[in-house]
Amino acid sequence: MAQVLVVADDLTGANAAAAGFARAGLRSVTVGLGGRWDAVAEFHSRFDVVAVTTESRHAPRDQVIDAVRQSVRAGWPVDLVSCRIDTTLRGNVGLAAQTVLRTVAELSGRHTVGLCLPAHPAAGRQTVDGTQLLHGKRLEDTELARDPRSPVRTSSVGDVLSDGTDLTTAQIPLATVTGSVEGLRTALRAAVHADVVIADAITLEHLERVADAAATVDDVLWVGIDPGPGSTFLGHALGIRGNRQAGPVLAVSGSATDVTRTQLQALVAARSVHVVRPAGLPGSPVPDVDETAADLIKVVDGARRGDVVLLATVLEAHDVVPLKADEGAALPRALGRITRRVLEECVVDGLYTTGGDVTAAVLDEIGARGLEVEDEVVPLAVAGEVVDGPWDNLPIVTKGGLVGDADTAVNCIDHLLRAAGSRSRRVHTAIPRNPHP
Repeated sequence: MAQVLVVADDLTGANAAAAGFARAGLRSVTVGLGGRWDAVAEFHSRFDVVAVTTESRHAPRDQVIDAVRQSVRAGWPVDLVSCRIDTTLRGNVGLAAQTVLRTVAELSGRHTVGLCLPAHPAAGRQTVDGTQLLHGKRLEDTELARDPRSPVRTSSVGDVLSDGTDLTTAQIPLATVTGSVEGLRTALRAAVHADVVIADAITLEHLERVADAAATVDDVLWVGIDPGPGSTFLGHALGIRGNRQAGPVLAVSGSATDVTRTQLQALVAARSVHVVRPAGLPGSPVPDVDETAADLIKVVDGARRGDVVLLATVLEAHDVVPLKADEGAALPRALGRITRRVLEECVVDGLYTTGGDVTAAVLDEIGARGLEVEDEVVPLAVAGEVVDGPWDNLPIVTKGGLVGDADTAVNCIDHLLRAAGSRSRRVHTAIPRNPHP
């Protein structure tokens, strides 16, 4: 289940906020709703962070309230809700923040307070005395004052939040942020009588200090109101970590060629591999799906990230048996069903398949429409991601049974492990399907 919900008023902001969480190790997705608020549920169980773009920066008041409220309700429950605001305070900042706060309070039944950390030091945005600066200048003294759609008239964060709302604010000055930890905690505890607590910051360390101190305040449910870095620090301070545990790579081989046997033996010798042999039906080389899947699930559950769990029908020459025509078709189908059972029950960081028929059967069973090919590890061994279905974006490497040399399986697995590591830090973008086109 997702732990963080980001509500942003445009896609750029959603991406930026999600990127911060992804760098912190949380699997993140940005969702363009297109008016389908229920679509958040499609991604709630698959990602740690769901960043929703409401496209409401310049929308009328009623539209902003409806879009924000529907987004929060669709994404609930989560441990942290973040109202992503523009770094230069453009758009319906106060109205969006007020709607998020009220909706979270309704859903949680708790005392809900916004922690507004508008500084984004890496982008030249600082907050001093509650005033937002862009490279040291007040916003109204920059070209933002001439923005044709949303001209900036004030740099006061409190004034922006109160514009068109009844939000009350409290200010944590820079002297307190940079002072003693206990003094900062005391100031935050005293400030939660307000709807929103605004804190100064000119460095990332300042944002982190405020977030860490806020996490110690009892009986308050914080809502982040910031461009992204503040909420990322707040999530970490609240103990939010990647919800998706790391898993091993699953390798499935149904090839009986000499080349494949040599490759698998080299893989077992070179890497941390847990070998599972299929449980066969009496008198048949076709695996028993139920028994083999149960055995494989136990091993995958006990394996660690970086391990390889190998299901191989053939490892030694004596494993090779002639297949009848019907068995030749039934074998890959059985391996596909076994793979799907494992993916339904276990966390797997990547998938390696060898044998063209096996790969086709696995993709069919897991509901994939194909592969998005990103690279060729060796000639005729391709790497990419699963396209569509419940395991959309799962890293995969696949090759034919007669492809490669003795080191090919090792090279493919190493590539897959690198891809899995990169995937955990990447922001995915998704447009929900419309069930009524």
